[in-house]
Amino acid sequence: MRNSNTERVNVASLADCHAGEEACTRASRGSRAEPQLWENSKRKSFQAKEVIYREGDRVDRVCIIRSGLVKLLSYLPNGRARIVRLHVRDQWLGLEGFLGEPYEHTAIAVGDVHIQYLSVHNLQHLVMSEPQRLLQLQHQWHLDLAQADRWISEFSTGGIRPRVARLLQFLAELEHGEDTNRVELLTVCEMSEVLGVTPESVSRIVATFKRREILQKLAETHPYREIYRVDSQRLLQEALA
Repeated sequence: MRNSNTERVNVASLADCHAGEEACTRASRGSRAEPQLWENSKRKSFQAKEVIYREGDRVDRVCIIRSGLVKLLSYLPNGRARIVRLHVRDQWLGLEGFLGEPYEHTAIAVGDVHIQYLSVHNLQHLVMSEPQRLLQLQHQWHLDLAQADRWISEFSTGGIRPRVARLLQFLAELEHGEDTNRVELLTVCEMSEVLGVTPESVSRIVATFKRREILQKLAETHPYREIYRVDSQRLLQEALA
């Protein structure tokens, strides 16, 4: 049984990690959303499951998400997909093109997604003429690194049940902030692609959370994702189990 001192340490550790990521998100959103940077940029919309770009393709533009959720996939040698990152409103995609690299992942719209984009050439020119804009890119790179660290520490270690609980916490925070009590679920298959486990394992655990009313379905609807109220304290206990 976990003693109280250990639990306090774990709670503090998770809180520190999440606070740093949240602070980075706030800073990067504040600096990235400068109207003059995007005022002449083009817009494009994608429907659910539509590919925005593919791994290995040459990067010719850098995008900012205006609405919706985007998943980044990496494919294992056996062809199985793993979701390695999730991006929401005001986050950038395709920054590897700024360094002359091809797309590192395949980006797919989870629901309806609206983006604006700049050509890599124009972005490079802007950074050369206004070097302070490089801070905007550094904010997003830092956010990506923080999310990658969390992916490894929280979603790839420990038992499946606490990993599912941590993923639910992450999904809630990603779109609604740390103090939320609601979450829009990914599909069971998508959650299994994040955690690297079978969809059946995820389905059993999510069903258990529903029966125990850790997750309570809300009457309001979402076109592509189920919306639930979260018992945050009990979910935290599951995450620390």
